[in-house]
Amino acid sequence: MKLFLLKTWRIIRGSLRWTLYLVTALVACLYLLGAHSPYIRPTLTTIPALLGLTFPILFVLQLTVSLYWFVRGRWRMVGLMAIIFALSWSALSAYLPINRKWEHEPTEAGKQIKVLSYNTSAFGFKRHSPSSPNPILQYIKSTDADIVCLQESMLADKAEYGVTFKQLKAYLGEQYPHIDQRNAQKHGSTLILLSKYPIKEVHRFPIKSHANGAVWYKLQVDDREIMVVNLHLESFRLRKKDGEGYVQLVRERQALRLKEALNAKFAPTFRAHNVQADMIARQIEDYGSERVIVCGDFNDTPISYARRRIAHSLQDAYIERGNGFGFSYTTWFFVVRIDHILCGGAFVPESSYVDDAATMSDHHPIHATLWLPNPKQ
Repeated sequence: MKLFLLKTWRIIRGSLRWTLYLVTALVACLYLLGAHSPYIRPTLTTIPALLGLTFPILFVLQLTVSLYWFVRGRWRMVGLMAIIFALSWSALSAYLPINRKWEHEPTEAGKQIKVLSYNTSAFGFKRHSPSSPNPILQYIKSTDADIVCLQESMLADKAEYGVTFKQLKAYLGEQYPHIDQRNAQKHGSTLILLSKYPIKEVHRFPIKSHANGAVWYKLQVDDREIMVVNLHLESFRLRKKDGEGYVQLVRERQALRLKEALNAKFAPTFRAHNVQADMIARQIEDYGSERVIVCGDFNDTPISYARRRIAHSLQDAYIERGNGFGFSYTTWFFVVRIDHILCGGAFVPESSYVDDAATMSDHHPIHATLWLPNPKQ
C-alpha cells in the first residue's frame, strides 16, 4: 500500500511539474506575442493586436510566473524569465517610460514649440459665454501652447447647444490668429488646429471611415515650413456595458466566449487602423519626416501597429521624455494611453506629460515641448 501511494504521489508530482512548465511556456508565448504585436499587421491576423491590448495583464501573469520560479530557487528558469523580459524591453519602455528630468540648456539657437493634443469630446458638452467660459476653452487658453490639435471637437450651430465657431474664435482668436476647423468626414469627428504660426496649406487624408479621419497642414515657423498631422483614428465605440460583459466572462472563466466577443468588437477596428496608419505614414515619408509633428487620438496603445507604423521615422515625445503610464483615457473599465505626440528628427523633445488633472473630457490632454534648432549653415 505504501509503495502504491508513493508511486501515485510521484505521478501526481510529475504531472504538476510538467503542468507548471506548460503554463510557464504558454504565458511566455502570449506575453512575447503581445509585446511584439506592433510588428504584425492586423490585416494578416488580429490575434497579436488583441494580446497587445491586454499587455498589462500579460505582464502581471509573466511577472507572477517569474516570481514563482524565483521563490522555488529554479535559477535556470529565472534566467530564462530574465531573457524573456529583455526581449520585451521595447514594449515595456513604451508602455511605462521612465526618464530623468532633463534640464535642457540649448547649445544652438532655435525655437521652443509647445504642443497640445486634446480630444475634447465636444468641449465637454458645456456651453460658453463671456461671463461663464467653457472649461476646455479656458484650459486651452491657460496652456499658451503654440500648436493645439483638437479632436472630436464638434461645434454647435447655436450657442444654447454648445460652443460655436464664432465663440471659439472670439475667445481664442487673439492668442491663436490661425485657426482651421473641418470634419474628418462629411458628418464625422471635428478636427481643429489652433496655431500661432501661419497655416499655408490644409489637406484631408482620404481615409474611409464613418466618422474618423485625419488632416495635415503646412505651417510657416519663421523661415521654415513644418508639417503637422492632426488625427483621430477609427474608434472602437466602446460602451460601459461592453466592459461589464468582458469582466463577467472573465469571472465565469468563459475563455472561448471572451475571445469571440473581443474579436468581434476589436478586429474590424484593428484592421481599419492598419489601413489608416499606412496611409498617414506614406504621406509623412513623401513629405520628409524631419520637420513633422503628429498629434491625436490614435485609439490605440503605445504598443500597437498603428502607433509604431506612424512613428516609424519619428520620435514619440512621451516615450522620450515622459514618465509613468500616462493614461490619457480612463473611462469605465478601459484605462490606457491612446493619445500621442510624435515629432521628426529636426526636433528635440524636451518634456512631455499627460495632464490627468484635466477631467473636462473623457480624455486627458497630452502636452509636449519641442526644441527646433536653427538649421546649420
